[in-house]
Amino acid sequence: MTEKTPKSSVLYLTPAMAVMSVAVLATAVDGRWSKNEVERLRMMAYLHPLFRDISSVERFIGSRAQDLRAVGPKVLLEDCRKALTPRMRETAYAWAVELVQADGAVVAAEHRFLRELAAKFAIPGPLARKLQAAAAIRRRTA
Repeated sequence: MTEKTPKSSVLYLTPAMAVMSVAVLATAVDGRWSKNEVERLRMMAYLHPLFRDISSVERFIGSRAQDLRAVGPKVLLEDCRKALTPRMRETAYAWAVELVQADGAVVAAEHRFLRELAAKFAIPGPLARKLQAAAAIRRRTA
């Protein structure tokens, strides 16, 4: 992850904003937004109760992407860490895992991001591996 600005952020993030910001980071970490990743992100948001009061999922995702461009990934990730309880950090990590696996291939940058995210969010290794395995199981087609 590269940082655009060394300044601290002044973003106020609700839990919904923070989870979606982590999801946007996960989707963007490999340098491209695949159709499968974007569609998975939209569907996850439509189904999750955390986002039930969001009037436009697409605009909400776009606003999180704007925050990423404005403050950079490292600052945004720290804002997310501060905004989330330990339990919601696990949820955000699970979303990140699901999204990096959405296009069927996890590249080195995505592996690195998940390791950094787990460390920053204090996700224990055994739990991180279980979440990764569960996401892979959900991706099976045959």
